[in-house]
Amino acid sequence: MKHQSTFSNIIKVSLILAGVLLTPVDSRSQNSPAQLNTNKVIIIGFVGGLRSPEDINQGVVQIRNRLRDVNCTNLQVSTFSHFHWRKTYTNIFQAIDLDRNSTLSDEELRQAPRLIIIGHSLGGWAVIKLARRLEKASIPIELTVQLDSVGIGDEVVPGNVKFAINYYQRNQWPIRGEKRIRAENVSSTNIINNILIQNVRHEALARNIQISDFITDKVLALCLK
Repeated sequence: MKHQSTFSNIIKVSLILAGVLLTPVDSRSQNSPAQLNTNKVIIIGFVGGLRSPEDINQGVVQIRNRLRDVNCTNLQVSTFSHFHWRKTYTNIFQAIDLDRNSTLSDEELRQAPRLIIIGHSLGGWAVIKLARRLEKASIPIELTVQLDSVGIGDEVVPGNVKFAINYYQRNQWPIRGEKRIRAENVSSTNIINNILIQNVRHEALARNIQISDFITDKVLALCLK
């Protein structure tokens, strides 16, 4: 059964990379990971497939633009291609490493920004890849949001994530995101819900207003803390 699930995931990834999402990435429009800093609330969004992180038709980009209008001086919101999760990790680490000694002290971790990581399609897979890498550095994550997440191993949320939520659809075959995410450590991670969005296809799911409202409310709550 496990081999069958892995094979299914490989097929899903291959289909997306092979041409389901064909818009090329414009490298000139990428948000450079070096732009991240030590703001108190940082939102990272990953688009899927070969989509540009500046494509305003992408739900993750629309959420980013909405959050940029939120009245919160300590908020920073950036979007990236899922290919760039490693560079994003490096930048987050460097932003927290205030004394530049390549290690994170307890005090630096206490001052670390609160992170929310969002991803659609292969961007949902990048959410978990980034979260696992941050876990190795003991960097906590306030919330992860997976939107019709596609990838191998993206159903298990690592223990450094405080809250996680998953949205998925069943209207577009064979691209169907993870139906159920679960916590690797139930004592440290609260899975808020696995929510089926009805009557929507894979790409449109990330533009759902219910999702945008949920994320905006969570960000506003963090800004008030």
